[in-house]
Amino acid sequence: MDGTARSSGAMDERSPQERRRHARAGVMLMASLRSATGIFDCMVLDISRGGAKLMLTEPHELSPAVTLVLQGFGSFRAQQVWRHGEVVGIRFVDAPDAIAGAFPGIVP
Repeated sequence: MDGTARSSGAMDERSPQERRRHARAGVMLMASLRSATGIFDCMVLDISRGGAKLMLTEPHELSPAVTLVLQGFGSFRAQQVWRHGEVVGIRFVDAPDAIAGAFPGIVP
């Protein structure tokens, strides 16, 4: 090897913003998050065609599969991809265009 190839296990040194596929819109929307462990209130802090960043109102254990419920917008199946305390990152399961269509004028 010449040292230029990266192994599949190598850390991606790009910033989170550079790794994102979709632009995020900052919002403050009250929502609920359905998990196998319960239904919890949360605030959507930002959202994109691919996912969202949420803040739980209280610390709760979540299952990997969740559903984000936003009154007036609908329910969106997702997967928890990261968590730092009460802040949670989710990735939507549905197609990016379907997510964008559910949030006209909000999601870029």
